[in-house]
Amino acid sequence: MPLFAAPARADFVVSIGSPTIPQGGTGTLDVFLTSNAGSSSPDLLNNYAFTLQITGPHELQFSPSQSFGYLTSSQYVFAGDSTAQMTSSAGGTTSTTVYSNDTFIGNDSTFSGNPVSLSSANTPVLLAALTLDATITSPGDSYSISLVPTSGDGKMASSSQTVFDVVAFSTTGMETSAVPFTSTSGTVLIGPSSIPEPASIVSGLIGMIAVAGFCGVRRRHRLKRQSI
Repeated sequence: MPLFAAPARADFVVSIGSPTIPQGGTGTLDVFLTSNAGSSSPDLLNNYAFTLQITGPHELQFSPSQSFGYLTSSQYVFAGDSTAQMTSSAGGTTSTTVYSNDTFIGNDSTFSGNPVSLSSANTPVLLAALTLDATITSPGDSYSISLVPTSGDGKMASSSQTVFDVVAFSTTGMETSAVPFTSTSGTVLIGPSSIPEPASIVSGLIGMIAVAGFCGVRRRHRLKRQSI
């Protein structure tokens, strides 16, 4: 009887959101981290780095002025123990791969150096909530946002672009373990502009003037009747 090897299964899955954003506006991209480890043997993590890249027809961008408000969220992976939040530093930066701000590089570690325990029982957790800028896009555009690389063993030596590991910050500063990962890409759709077209603005002003004129005529007629 032939034996079949079970497919390899990564312990972390990075899930990238799929928001719809109005052309010329901004929107939020949520990125979640899920562990499929059991509670009795959770995945350990005290340090991460990840790279996201946008591809599409025009230039949907990561806003270069991210708020990083998610660092204080109770859903955040390092909630209450974030180095980026504790030191008031940024949780990442934008860069250029094909065009300006098409790439975001995020990173953080626990301020205490202690690892968090993640399993299927307490995940998904928030990895990032990033602002996207749709200024240089067109309605109907579709953009893909993917993790770089899309999968890996989580080790620094394999890919510095995306890392999920435990580092002995207080002693050697060396990586002591890492968690393999896979990912699911997100699709961002560009909707109609949220800014009124000039023609609609003119039509609105004409309507306001007409209403104001009608009200003025009624008022003059009323005053005329009162004076008779």
